Amino acid sequence: MASSDKAQYDNVAVEYKSYDDLPMARLEAQLIRRALGDCTGLRVLDLGGGSGTHARQAVEAGASQVDVVDISEGMMQIGKDIEAKAGRGDKIRWFTADVSKPLREQGADILPPGAYDLVMANWVFDHAHTTEELRGMWENLASAVKPGGLFVGIRVIAPGIWADHTKQGKYGCRYEDIEKIPGGVRCVVFFVTEPVFSFGGTMMEDSYAMVNDIPRQLGFPSFETIPDKDMDAIKEEPEFWKNHLDEPLFAVVTAKKV
Repeated sequence: MASSDKAQYDNVAVEYKSYDDLPMARLEAQLIRRALGDCTGLRVLDLGGGSGTHARQAVEAGASQVDVVDISEGMMQIGKDIEAKAGRGDKIRWFTADVSKPLREQGADILPPGAYDLVMANWVFDHAHTTEELRGMWENLASAVKPGGLFVGIRVIAPGIWADHTKQGKYGCRYEDIEKIPGGVRCVVFFVTEPVFSFGGTMMEDSYAMVNDIPRQLGFPSFETIPDKDMDAIKEEPEFWKNHLDEPLFAVVTAKKV
């Protein structure tokens, strides 16, 4: 990940809190909750966890400890403030590091290799500027989780990147200036909040096309997608979500480490 990723998230940290009001955020939360299941007593690593939105979901599902690693101190400070108000103590720990590079070499005092029961990476693959950076993210995940442990993550997928509903921002985000780069695509992502904010995104084909060659090489042989159609958000407004179901922009996937 580039230093520009840190700067852009530090710059929009306050505005990013309004993301939770978007339609896609509601669906995302329901999908992640289904994917996490019962986390009672689990130790969780959340790569690129930002302000801890999904770390808090894991705690609410019973996790005994969640370690958030993110490049943006501004995003994590928002999460620290939320936790301080909630009075949950140290159930969530926060570490600053580039998740595409070895974490311990950057001073992140996370648990030893293979000590986590569950690892998460939500939206973080969509900031891999190269295939090598994407591999670095997966290497951190594969190293951290124990055999039989679970990976949970949300990512941008095709064909939604190029869909009309994405160009229009129907579900809360709009993609502009999409262009091919070696191994993937680059774009500018606008969130349709008040006020609108934006940042750059880069998606490697191994991730957005759900090829998953890299994680398969690192011990995650098969992936399952959490069905969008089963979520309450879609059941309550099926017509509104029809375009997303036809051409989904994102998916929550799970995989077990062998």
